[in-house]
Amino acid sequence: MKKALEACMPTIIHRWCIWHIMKKIPSKLNGYKGHADIEREMSQIVFNSHSKDSFDRNWNDFLLNFGLLDNKWLSDLYEDRHIWVPIYLDHHFWAGMRKQVSSSIFNKFVVTYDSVAAEVKCQCLLFESRGILCRHALSVLSFEQVSQVSPRYILERWSKKVKR
Repeated sequence: MKKALEACMPTIIHRWCIWHIMKKIPSKLNGYKGHADIEREMSQIVFNSHSKDSFDRNWNDFLLNFGLLDNKWLSDLYEDRHIWVPIYLDHHFWAGMRKQVSSSIFNKFVVTYDSVAAEVKCQCLLFESRGILCRHALSVLSFEQVSQVSPRYILERWSKKVKR
């Protein structure tokens, strides 16, 4: 299927649905002692990694701590991390690809604001994933007394000009 999609739609960025991956954790890791802790830790790593390096480091520690180095499913997931892990997709729009991620998973976010470029970026990646600025970014803009949001954050699909 992957090859067919790439052949038919070569310019499209192909990715996996993170919700479906996370939903498989109980069935794929149920046989391991402390599988609930494994699921919780994996979610933390996937959704709270602030950089690709921290994801890689945390993933390796996770495998070591839970004795999962020989798990084929996790090895395969790691090899394909660039098409499902949020931090690897931070510059691409991926609407709806993390359908039911609970907001309780996210506890703290670093928001960067460049006043010269009028650019704001939050680690929660809501804008990159859904095309909507998150409350964290909007709070920083408010704190910085930005009176008008840059047009780059108002996507055509959210404007009155959209063709229906």
